[in-house]
Amino acid sequence: MQGDDISIEELNRQETEAFHTLYKRYYKALVCYAMQWIGSQEPAEDLVQDLFSTIWENKITFLSLTSFQTYLYNSVKNASFNYLKHKDIEMFYAQQVKDDSIRLTLEEEEEEDYFEEELYRKLFLLVDRLPLRCREVFLLYMKGKKNEEIAEALQISAETVKTQKKRAMQFLRKNMGIYSFLLLLTRLPH
Repeated sequence: MQGDDISIEELNRQETEAFHTLYKRYYKALVCYAMQWIGSQEPAEDLVQDLFSTIWENKITFLSLTSFQTYLYNSVKNASFNYLKHKDIEMFYAQQVKDDSIRLTLEEEEEEDYFEEELYRKLFLLVDRLPLRCREVFLLYMKGKKNEEIAEALQISAETVKTQKKRAMQFLRKNMGIYSFLLLLTRLPH
């Protein structure tokens, strides 16, 4: 490799220097592109770093540098939309907690609000720790989407959706505690 000239073959062979050069070449532009969608620098940086990690870890290969560049920008755009959907879900559940608490007495409302907020806070912290595909599947599931709808939206098989949902549920059960997990199950779509 000479200077900044990088061949697609070097990238596809996962040559560290080529990958690092492309990372430096596209990182700032991709962060700015993500910020156009989500309006915040830190999550935009996280999205771009996750994208490059995924390319490296999954050993994704490309036909040309143009297809690599197209993949980067499309992936950042999709990841930005997923980030925004996640924020919408957080707002939706915050509204659900608020609506549910109206029916309670003041004392019950304080206890219930704290518990609900704590439950969802813990849930979203744990959901954010799920691997990307697993997280995407679970967030769509939380929105009430059926397996087939999730599979179509993410362009994966229904079996993959089932597997990813199962992994998410196992992870949540393990990390939430049985009581919180059972309570969460009563609030998830069926």
